Formats: sequence, structure tokens, C-alpha cells
Amino acid sequence: MFDVFLAEMLILLLMLITTLRIFFMKKVRVDAAAILAPISFLIAAVLFFIWGADIIILILCVLSFATFFINFRSLLRLSAQLYTDHYNLRFVIPSAVIAVLAAGTAAVVVAFRPVRTMPEKFGVRRTRTALVGNSETGYRAWDMLADRPNITAVLYEYAPLNMTEESETSANPVILFVPKCTASVLHYEPYFLLLAQRGFRVLSADFNGTERRVFGNDTLNSRFFRRFYSLYLRAFDETALQAALATDTGNALLGYAALARLALREYGADTMLFFALENISTDTAQTLTNQFADHTLGTFWLNRIAEYKTIDFGFIEQTDPLTAHFLGISRDPSLFIPRYVAGKTAEAVAQAQKPAAPAVIIKADEEAPQGDTQ
Repeated sequence: MFDVFLAEMLILLLMLITTLRIFFMKKVRVDAAAILAPISFLIAAVLFFIWGADIIILILCVLSFATFFINFRSLLRLSAQLYTDHYNLRFVIPSAVIAVLAAGTAAVVVAFRPVRTMPEKFGVRRTRTALVGNSETGYRAWDMLADRPNITAVLYEYAPLNMTEESETSANPVILFVPKCTASVLHYEPYFLLLAQRGFRVLSADFNGTERRVFGNDTLNSRFFRRFYSLYLRAFDETALQAALATDTGNALLGYAALARLALREYGADTMLFFALENISTDTAQTLTNQFADHTLGTFWLNRIAEYKTIDFGFIEQTDPLTAHFLGISRDPSLFIPRYVAGKTAEAVAQAQKPAAPAVIIKADEEAPQGDTQ
């Protein structure tokens, strides 16, 4: 998430350099700074393609396109190596407006920047793998040379840096988690890092195949707008949001099953699984664990932790402080809530690992009466 913040700041910096040059025209020159306008728009477009829509990225796309548009004539002059000695009002006024908007956006981005959580600082290794396939055929790693660019899932693995082949999950199970339409894996990353820091291997994935239907509109249902529209429903139509979450529960169960199969295939048939769940009923969870009865160690519900207030949205006080602000929650660099939830998860795993207490047999005292006497 912090990488997104850095990319956003780069885009804003390029726009500010491009627009503020109107105040530094001191002599005739080739207007080379105009080349920054299409670069900022290109980076914004790439950021949208990789991350999808949120309010800041959409604002950056609009502002960078406007910057590119008003600088188009300057780019033509630059390509012809023509000199510029002044800027007219038709260029100065829009540039000044965009500069003010970019500066305001930069202030918001800095104020609500994500908390930087580097896996190496936690002693954790994070790997990201693109997958192809679906719930029926199964998933496998995407091959850039052999497969078309139709990636249907992205798998994230969090594991201790010092985990060796001999010690891999020998004592601890693999913890599985699948986010719903209101979040992505990275919105839960502080929780996963803290679990991996405790010695657990964590698998989570964003499933984006066409079989994942949450909304009727294909555009809103795509990975680019699914979370953005979910946030819109959170603000304006809570009933529709709950209906979408109920629909997405079935998709989450398919995702959990796919993760379980990937874990068993990758780490061995004797691997034990522990399901971290969120807002899924006990009966529904039972249908999932029954599929892997021989490998399921236990389950844990994040939403049953009273201190965790952003159910279904992840740990946004670290990963998306702007959204957290609108939900009445402040940015928290201390990681208190994800640390607390990770601790409770570890306790649940430890409890599940305890063997059942043997029945206590109380022998009767031979000298004591064994029944009624006459």
C-alpha cells in the first residue's frame, strides 16, 4: 500500500512541475518541461490498471489527463523544437487551477498516507504469484510464455524468513484467508505480517475471474471497480451492500476451497489447515471444513473480536486511512488492532492444537459400600 502512496506522490510532483513552470518563464527557451504531462498521465493510467479505482487514483487520472490536454500544444511545439517566450492566459489560468488542485490533493494524500509495513522489518517473506484457472479446473501459476494474459487470481504467501524446509509448518498449520468484495488482500496485510512473525504461514488471494459475480454490471463487477462500488454502497445504500456481501460469501467459499487445494498440493498431503473467516455463518463455514475434514485444524472469526471495528474492510486504519477517516477511525501506525487480532488468532490455533483431555476414571473404594445393604 505504501508503494501506491509513493506512486501517487510522483504523479502529483510531475503535475506540479509541469503546471508551476508558468511562473518561472524568464527567457526564451525550448519548453522541455511539457514532456512531464504525458508521463504523469501514463503513470496514473498504469496505477489504475494495477490497483483499480479509488477516490485518489480517479482524481489523479482526471487531473493528469487535464494537464496532458492543456499541454498538448506545448508538446507539438517541443517536438518541432520551437522556442517559447511567454504563456497566454488560456494556458496560464487552467495551469494555475490544476496546480492548486494538485497541491490540495497532495496535502490529502500525505495526511492520509498508509502506514509503511515492510515485510523484512517483521522478519517475513512475502511472495506474490499470478494464477490462472477457476474453481472447477483448479488454479496454477501463470506462465508468461504459454498463457494468455488472462490472470484470474493473485496469490499472496506470508512466511517467516527463517523457515526452512525441515521446519515448514511442522508445528503450525497454514492459515487461509479470502477477502470479500469490500477489500483486497493488501488491506489485511498488517494482520498477515504479524501472523507470519509468530511463525505461521499465511495464504490469501484476490480472485478476479469472470465466475465471481457480485454485481450485475460487468464494469462494476470487474477488479477495477468492485471495491470502489462497494465503498459507494457503504456510504449510500447499506442494504445493497449487505446483499452484495451475502452474494460474495459463496465466492469466498470457493476461494477458500481453492486455497486449501493449493496449500495441500504445494506443502504436502499431511498439511494442516486453519481457516480465518470474516462474517461467515457457522453453518456455512461447516460446509467448507467438511470438504477438508482430515486437514482442518480449526476456524477463527475475525468479526467476533469486539475491538475490530472495520469488518469486511480489512485493517484500513493502516492500509487505507482515508476510508478509515470516513468510517470514524483514525490512522494508527502502532498496529494495535491487527496485532491484537493476530494474537487472538494464535491463541485459537494453540487451543485447537491441544489434544482432547482424556476421560478421568475414578475407581471405587473397595472398602466403601457399593450399594444398599440389608
